[in-house]
Amino acid sequence: MKKKIILAGLVGLMMYGSPALSRVSMELGGGELEYTGFLRDEIRSGIEGANSGVNQNIIRLQLEVSWTKEDFGIFDEFSINTVIRPEYDTELHRRDRKNSYIGKDFNYANDPVGFAGFDGAFLSPTAGLLSTGGLFKNFTQGVWSESSLSQFDVIANNSNFPLLSPLVAANLNCKHCRNINNSSRDLALNRNDSSGALYPFRELYIDAIVDDWWLRLGKQQVVWGKTDFFRMQDIVNPMDFGQHFFFDPFEDIRIPQWIASLQYKAGDIGPFKEAAITGVWNFDKFEPVGLGGPGQAWQHPVSKEVGTFAAFNTFFSPEPCVSQATATASGAPQSTVCQAGDGRLPSGFGIPLGTTDYGIPDWKLSNTEIGGRFEFKMGEVRFALSHFYHWQDAPTIKFNTVNLNIAGVGGAGTANDALIIGLTDSVLLGAPAGGPIALPIQVMTPDAAIAEVAANGSGAAQIAAQAAIAQDNASLFYRSMGNVIPGFGALGNVLGGSTSLVFDRIHTTGLSFDYFDDYTGVVFRVESSYTFDEFVNNTYKADWVDTSDVFRVSLGMDRPTFIKFLNPLRTFFLSAQVFNTHYMDWEGDRFAGFVPPEDNIILTLFAQTQYMRDRLIPNAFYVYEDGSQTSVWGASVQFLFDNHYSIKGGINVISGGKDDAKFDVGPFASFALDKGFAQEAVFGFVKQGIGALENNDEIFLQLQYQF
Repeated sequence: MKKKIILAGLVGLMMYGSPALSRVSMELGGGELEYTGFLRDEIRSGIEGANSGVNQNIIRLQLEVSWTKEDFGIFDEFSINTVIRPEYDTELHRRDRKNSYIGKDFNYANDPVGFAGFDGAFLSPTAGLLSTGGLFKNFTQGVWSESSLSQFDVIANNSNFPLLSPLVAANLNCKHCRNINNSSRDLALNRNDSSGALYPFRELYIDAIVDDWWLRLGKQQVVWGKTDFFRMQDIVNPMDFGQHFFFDPFEDIRIPQWIASLQYKAGDIGPFKEAAITGVWNFDKFEPVGLGGPGQAWQHPVSKEVGTFAAFNTFFSPEPCVSQATATASGAPQSTVCQAGDGRLPSGFGIPLGTTDYGIPDWKLSNTEIGGRFEFKMGEVRFALSHFYHWQDAPTIKFNTVNLNIAGVGGAGTANDALIIGLTDSVLLGAPAGGPIALPIQVMTPDAAIAEVAANGSGAAQIAAQAAIAQDNASLFYRSMGNVIPGFGALGNVLGGSTSLVFDRIHTTGLSFDYFDDYTGVVFRVESSYTFDEFVNNTYKADWVDTSDVFRVSLGMDRPTFIKFLNPLRTFFLSAQVFNTHYMDWEGDRFAGFVPPEDNIILTLFAQTQYMRDRLIPNAFYVYEDGSQTSVWGASVQFLFDNHYSIKGGINVISGGKDDAKFDVGPFASFALDKGFAQEAVFGFVKQGIGALENNDEIFLQLQYQF
């Protein structure tokens, strides 16, 4: 297996290098009140494609306040702390609709089936041959206004697997789905499902110190680990990458949680010097990683896929219906007419299809997260050993059911549903007027479907099912089911299914250490973690869910270095990091099996210096991902007018990411025209890595007043 090598930029905390915050202090209630903050306006403009032009204008006010009192009751020191951060994206709220950076207009040309259903698959949206499916019919049958069609765009339109995706909040029938039904106003306020709790209070906690004990209780961030950009031990809080991907510092995109953290400074314990023991209890409701919502400029493609499959479930799954006028003109029975409140739409296909549940665990004591950390020094090396029992915050896609077309697999099973292909004009195909043309469907669990065909099917379908069982490789079955059905084009024998996003409890043990070398002047940082039985998508499995132990390790080196010909007066801060993620139980190939590679090696470089008595601060980074030939580079320059006013401008460019985009689409192989694989669809975006956001290049300008 070819290892991926990524040369990436250290774009974490240093990307927003700002002057040190000056705090204002005053006496209040026998204690000291301190506050600081800033008012910032940041304009981001896309450079090319659908994302070109100004797409964000974020006005953010951040106020950090603390009240501290010594000798407060039983406490040597007690403080109340908060971070208040209201903001508003005027561009997001202003626009009624916007194609995403990975999308185009939703129309017949870009998505024939999604737009016009089976009419579009065989003729044109106005041919009137088959009257089932396609959101266009919701308009032509009088259920929607035409403007409703503009609430979607099309992703993956550069492949044979176009997918519609919602652009605005819609009442999608997806239980617990995150960041799907937020209004444009809430998104403009950055008050989505990931960040909205207690808004605009971002953090709110107390600190209490008694002797060598330190308690922090409340809504907070717990920062573990010694590396930037890559999380191994820094996993107590989830991240919200939908705000600005990884270009913002982690302190701005961590999702603060309700946590109790208790630390004991133990001093020297045998060979362990300056030891400290910390226990954490995250008693908040579980929150997964944030990937953005419809209409947000930096919504991650995976989040768009969640919206896609939620739309499938809502708009395509219900049984179809038609208007009274269409039924009368075609001689169709009254039962085909749409009735208010019956859940049917003209766009329906009639079978379970799409995402029905985002499996957020209910809050209860047994679902809270707990961990501990032991820090100590041996010689000149400082160590940190941690363990955290937590929910994996990245979702895994699971197929709950698949739709098996039993007519094409030798009579295996008995139909319990039907894919309705035509309703009112089926007389044109020789059927009775108004009589639906349907394929008999057996809705089954994925494993049961393969077992049924292996035992009772016939021909190529049975052989493929038996091979899938013998080799424990369900993709052999799904990819063989894309047979052409006469009269209906490329409609195979497994016609998609219903999915959910699932999470699991896992154990992660971490070890890190850092060391300053006097001779070279380099700070060496090493961090590692080992996770047991982490959920991972494996398309060899019938339901796509598997587990694997995962080992992650990194080496970082930091050094202030003079580069005289570039800056004779100040050093450059240079930082380099090397990461590797290794899946211990990996199986697969380039197009199927485990979605992540067996090994993912990442390198990061970052450089920053100062001019004009530290008032002018430039920095730069570069990214290269060898496996998908993705390049990422960026640079920014900040100028400090005085202690209060500053201006910063920069550019971020992502290019490439195409070579590894094709991947197995499993139960949707019948709809793919490339041997069951599709580009930029389902896991294609995951395989593209950073390149999945290649069309989101931007320039930005930031004005800030600090007080």
